[in-house]
Amino acid sequence: MEKYLKRILFLLVGVLMAGSLMGCTSDKAVKTYLQALLDASYKNDSSAFVDMKLGKAEEAQALYAQGIDTGVSVFCSRMGVSDDYKEEFRQIYMEMLGKVRYTVDTAEKQSDGSYVVSVSYEKMRIFEPALLMYQEKVAALGDEWEKNDSFPSEEDIVKRVILEFKESMETILSDVTYDAAASINIRIELENNVYTPNADDIIELEKALFDGE
Repeated sequence: MEKYLKRILFLLVGVLMAGSLMGCTSDKAVKTYLQALLDASYKNDSSAFVDMKLGKAEEAQALYAQGIDTGVSVFCSRMGVSDDYKEEFRQIYMEMLGKVRYTVDTAEKQSDGSYVVSVSYEKMRIFEPALLMYQEKVAALGDEWEKNDSFPSEEDIVKRVILEFKESMETILSDVTYDAAASINIRIELENNVYTPNADDIIELEKALFDGE
């Protein structure tokens, strides 16, 4: 399980790259633009997305749902969780994304017309503590089964182990903790008079938001 957790990456780039901002803008507009994309991606909040005319609320919702579908599939696949449990983990995944902490601070225009936007964030401590709790629970289960010399079927063992991880995630999420605030820069690039976030920078931000390294 641990080797999978270390490789999880929550790619919502599709949502973040969907809304584009036309050229001839301002520092404030670019800052609001990135905030709108992040809020639509993580918080399922399309208010700024719509206000900036990046798209309709229905479009933002569809993009969010698509991102969640993709993210849950990757999440479950890399942890060896079967499709039967996707819906159960979907709620956990959405709650986890909704609890990320970030603030778009400043936007500074560069000589080439692009912008560098500073984003402060607090890394969520979710996977390491959930994994430790899960390992303790599974070890206790194994000891109990061995002590009683009564082992469930392989199918029941798999089900119980998956549910133990799910419950561990839920427990940690209910009172999740964060690292001290840090900052990262996101480039908003100008091409053909259209601004879009740099995809590599968005990926780095997503890696920074969770303790999945």
